[in-house]
Amino acid sequence: MNKFLGLLAIFALTGMVFAQQGSTSGATSATTSLRTVLQTICNLSAGLLAPIAFVLIVLAGVVYAGSQFFGAEARANGTKWAMTMITGAVVAFLLWIIAPMIITAFAGGSYSIGSGSCTFT
Repeated sequence: MNKFLGLLAIFALTGMVFAQQGSTSGATSATTSLRTVLQTICNLSAGLLAPIAFVLIVLAGVVYAGSQFFGAEARANGTKWAMTMITGAVVAFLLWIIAPMIITAFAGGSYSIGSGSCTFT
């Protein structure tokens, strides 16, 4: 899991670096480009994490219910997978609430919970 998060951070930072390198007219356009990337990430996290968490909860219920039809080993594996999905859904809900606030704090914007969009000034 730590390798996955490390790779995700590297890809996100690489995307921001390449977004800055695409501008040739100086620091102003690089800052604008970086804000555009941060706003896109913020809007994606605000718009996609809640539905993903909901889908994870539904799938956890399906996996748990489906595993009850099999033997003890499959039942134990199904319960473990369902609990992992629920944990992922809780993390997604927390990120849905916290990530846009952190991103807008870095970029000097504003965000209110439930608005679904980030504004940068």
